[in-house]
Amino acid sequence: MNLLSSKESGVVMYDVLRNDFHLPLVNGGCNRENIEDKITIGILSGHLKPMTQDDVNFVCDTIDELIQSN
Repeated sequence: MNLLSSKESGVVMYDVLRNDFHLPLVNGGCNRENIEDKITIGILSGHLKPMTQDDVNFVCDTIDELIQSN
């Protein structure tokens, strides 16, 4: 179940990429552990709205697709 809309997911993805939270790459994909840590910090600090693991997985999977397409 997703709590974020497509637009909200896009904003989170943009922030992850802009702030290099996806780095360093791990096995040719994004650094999921770092992304999850930063999202957790964002939620707990009130900068991000609550989201499910499905939302986080969607963000990471989409970033992985972008990385692999280049």
